Amino acid sequence: MAELPLEGIRVVELTTGAAGPTVAKCLAEYGAEVLRIESRSHPDTHRGGVNQARWNKSPSFIKLDRGKKSVTINLRTERGRELVLDLVRESDVVVENFSLGVVERWGLGYEAARQAKPDIIYISLKGLGNTGPQAHHVTWGPNLLCLFGMTYLWNRPDSGVPTEEARVQHPDFMAGVAGAGAVLAALLHRERTGQGQYIDSAQIEVGANLLGPYYLDYLINGRDSAPAGNRRPGAAPYGAYPCADGPERWCAISVKSQAEWERFCAAIGDPAWCHDHRFATPLQRDHNVEALDRLVGEWTRQHTGFEVMELLQAAGVAAAPIENVEDQFERDPNLAARGFLVEVEEPEMGPVVTELPPVRLSDAGLRVRTPAPLMGEHTEETLRYVLHLDDEQISVLRAEGVLD
Repeated sequence: MAELPLEGIRVVELTTGAAGPTVAKCLAEYGAEVLRIESRSHPDTHRGGVNQARWNKSPSFIKLDRGKKSVTINLRTERGRELVLDLVRESDVVVENFSLGVVERWGLGYEAARQAKPDIIYISLKGLGNTGPQAHHVTWGPNLLCLFGMTYLWNRPDSGVPTEEARVQHPDFMAGVAGAGAVLAALLHRERTGQGQYIDSAQIEVGANLLGPYYLDYLINGRDSAPAGNRRPGAAPYGAYPCADGPERWCAISVKSQAEWERFCAAIGDPAWCHDHRFATPLQRDHNVEALDRLVGEWTRQHTGFEVMELLQAAGVAAAPIENVEDQFERDPNLAARGFLVEVEEPEMGPVVTELPPVRLSDAGLRVRTPAPLMGEHTEETLRYVLHLDDEQISVLRAEGVLD
C-alpha cells in the first residue's frame, strides 16, 4: 500500500463537538497520526450519547474519530497538563475548539504550545472566532446558521416561520474541512520557511462564505435576498416532483435553457402540453410555473426517481432521485460502483458500514485505517513510544490520577 501524504505528521487534538474533530479526522484520513486527548470524567459530547451505557462510543463518534488514537490524561492536574505539552513538543499540529479561554486556563493555549514547540501549527476553531465583542458566546450549529442568514434563506417562501434546523450542513463540519485545508497550507509554509502558524478560524465566517452571491447582490444592487424555496427565476421546470416510489418519494429536475427544455420534452415523449404557448419560452414558463409544475408532476408520478434520472440524464437534462439512506445503501449504482461504502469491524459493535474518504489520490490507496478508538485505548502506547516513559513511570502517573 502506497504511503499516505501526511504520514509522519503528528497531531495533538484537544476538542469537543464536531468542528475540531473534523479537522483532525481529515488529517488522519490522509495519514497523520492523531492523538486525541480525552477524559473519562468529562467525555466528549459525541463519545457517549444515547448508547453510553452500552458502548464506549456513539455512532457519531465512530464517524468523527476513526483513524485516531485515544489518550486519557487528567487536565485538572499540573502533571497532566505537562504531559500534553510534552506531546506537543513531539508533534506538528495542535487542534482545539473549546470555548474561548478554556485551553488558556489549562495552560495549553497557543503561546504555551509555541514555547514548547516554536514551529508548532496551532488551529483554534470558535463559533465566532477568537477576537471581537461576541467571541465568548456559546455557539452550536443552529444558532450559527441563524447568525449568517442560512436559516432565513432556507425558509419556505410563503411562510413567516423559520425553517426547522438542518441536520447535516452545520458550520461545524464545513469549518472542519476548511480548517484542515488551512493546516495543510500552514504545513507547506513551515516546510518553506521553518515557521509555525496560529490559525484563527471562525465557523460563522466559513458558513458566510457560502452565501457570497447573496451578500454581493445586497452590496451592489441593494437587494435583500428572500427565501426562494425550490424556485430559480428563469428556470422551469426546476424543483422537486413526486414519484411513483411512494407518497413521500421525490425527484429533482433542473431545466435552465431553451435547449434543455426541448431535450426534456423529447425525453418524456413530447406530450401535447409541451407545445402549449404558455411554455414556449423560458420567460413564459417562468410566468406559468405553477401550471407547468402540475403537468410535470403528473408525468413524474408514473416513474420512480431512479427511472426519471436515467431517462432525463440520457437526454442531457439534470435530474436525480431525492435519496434517503436506504437508497444510498441499497439502490445507488454509482456509490456501489465506486466502493464508497465499506465495512469496518468495530471492537464493541461488530461490523459497521461507513464511507471512504471522499477525495481520492491516484498514488495513495485511501482506506479507513482503524476504527474509532476506545476510551484511553492508546494511552500507555503513546506514553511509551512518543514520550519514552517506562512501565514504572506510567504506573506512578496512573496511581497519582494523572492518567484519567
